[in-house]
Amino acid sequence: MNIEKVLKKYLDNKGNKIKYNTFFQYAKDSTKKTIEIIFKLVNNEIDSMSDSKNLDRTVEVLKYIEVIIGYCDDVNRQIVKRKIIKLQEKISRIFIEKKANFKKKKKVTNEFNKVRRELDMLAKMNKERNTKQYSFIEYLVEEAKNIEYLEYAIKNSPALVNVKDKNEVPLFRNLIINYLKCIKEDNESDLLYYNHLISVIMSQDNFKITEIEKRKCLEEVYKCVNKLSINKKSQKKNSKKLQLLSQLVNTIKSMDQNKLPIDEIASKYNISINFNEELIEKAKLAKVPSTGEMTGREEIKDYIISIDGISAVEIDDALSCRKLSNGNYLLGVHIASVLGYFPYESDMIQEAIKRNQSIYLPHKYQSKEHDFNRTIPMFPYAFCADKASLKEGEKRLARSYYFEIDKNGDVVNQKFLKTIITNNKQLTYDNANDILKHGTDNEKLQETIDNLSEVTKILDIRYATSDLYEKIKESVSDYSELRVKKVGAENIVYQSMLLTGNKVADYFAEHGYPLLYRVHYVNEQDLQKLESMINNLNETYKGNQFKNLYQLIYGIYPKGWYAEEGCHSGLELDHYCHCTSALRRASDIIVEHALEVCHDQNPTEDDLKKLQAEIAEKVIIINERTSPIDYFIKEYQKKHRYK
Repeated sequence: MNIEKVLKKYLDNKGNKIKYNTFFQYAKDSTKKTIEIIFKLVNNEIDSMSDSKNLDRTVEVLKYIEVIIGYCDDVNRQIVKRKIIKLQEKISRIFIEKKANFKKKKKVTNEFNKVRRELDMLAKMNKERNTKQYSFIEYLVEEAKNIEYLEYAIKNSPALVNVKDKNEVPLFRNLIINYLKCIKEDNESDLLYYNHLISVIMSQDNFKITEIEKRKCLEEVYKCVNKLSINKKSQKKNSKKLQLLSQLVNTIKSMDQNKLPIDEIASKYNISINFNEELIEKAKLAKVPSTGEMTGREEIKDYIISIDGISAVEIDDALSCRKLSNGNYLLGVHIASVLGYFPYESDMIQEAIKRNQSIYLPHKYQSKEHDFNRTIPMFPYAFCADKASLKEGEKRLARSYYFEIDKNGDVVNQKFLKTIITNNKQLTYDNANDILKHGTDNEKLQETIDNLSEVTKILDIRYATSDLYEKIKESVSDYSELRVKKVGAENIVYQSMLLTGNKVADYFAEHGYPLLYRVHYVNEQDLQKLESMINNLNETYKGNQFKNLYQLIYGIYPKGWYAEEGCHSGLELDHYCHCTSALRRASDIIVEHALEVCHDQNPTEDDLKKLQAEIAEKVIIINERTSPIDYFIKEYQKKHRYK
């Protein structure tokens, strides 16, 4: 490999970044030469600095020096030190000499500062190379903050997961302490980072934790809980934080040598936990072809965002929204397209349909492919959480549904497209709600959020969902249905997905094409009995809503199911289908397949007959799998509670 040529292509935005492990294999045999090449290329980038130049890739190339310092034993640290100092001096000199030529002085200063910060990190790491292991891992965790590099470090030095600082505090407890600090300070970006780190450390085969150490970790968490729940007012104010802490307590408590017998429980209900090696390898090889290689797909240039829960594994839906010159809104709903990566008949897709849905467990379990997770996915993690997931800044294959919506909430025009999209901003619900409340400096993001909020208010009036249905869905975690919460960012996602499921189903109904519908029916007499029960309980409690009322009613309220025809009483829609979560529901894959057959081409009678037979077969399988999955989750939760 010509390392200089590859890095130059990357700097010129004509090539991809080299993976750290690939780079290390090259660098370990020619340390001095590689250091010379990197500093030469970086110096050239600084020499050619202009107002329009972005130095993000320059910083990424400098990070390869971290790999060399961290793992190559023959590094001449004095040479590295001199090169760092000379580069720092050059940046200052060029800025002073060319200052008059720079029109965007603030931008240039910011770009130079990016390089300066990286050089400061390198200088510190170069100085501390021979100190204890903990100094090295502390640097990676708290300053470099590069998870890919950290995982590679742990893979090559497994002992790092159990290192202790000078006070004999293990790495894991220090990560817990940092995580708690993020919760207290509302530092959401670092909160996600430390949450990921905790999972990475726990997933290592040689990670050890004693019962005494577990208690110390729990003590740290309980201290934080006590501070956030001094009284009822603070409990209410910090409810989301306390929920995160409760999850952390469960995570720590679940760490012991006697793992829950999840395989035994799963086999009882015919649920697959692991994937065979062939599917895992296929998942890793899945890739997004470049635009030029694609046929029948349009690359979307709209500003697109995703909004998900903080612990979301699969980012399977994203949104765009802009106001048109006629005053209408153009809402774009972009869904990860699994059939863009694998054909419907493939083993990968058929295995996913067989699994029926991603299963979200109340507590973490240990699996072979992805240690310590709470999700049993339909696809290998390499696919659903990486290759196909709508990650920020990455091109992904999608199904894009565009709806032109007027001021009355009517869809006056719609398009269903096969696309390539890029998620411009990955948000959590809290991120999005914060922007709705306080705004953001990112103009495109602000405009998109504002437009989504405005069109959601219009759709709120247009779509009158059953009040009882909404309240029941708000009180339970039913991953087979929409996340129901009629406020803020949650409502934006809810209305967008609801509209998409309705309009796709309407398209099939109007054309008489076969489809897997999501249906729901409530008997009028049963509905009256339920409403009477609610009124009696509310009256008994003097108008105060009975705390667990809707959770109790959920047990007797009719649930939705899949069918070849039918309406949805709860949503008060004539036609509805699941089509917005193909990474985590089998039904959505079948609907995407139906779109391939009926929308993307002109279907023949034979095509329609084959599709009809396919849906008739799958509707039975999917409906039959729902109850065993529910029973499995309940039994797993019960065993976890009493273990």
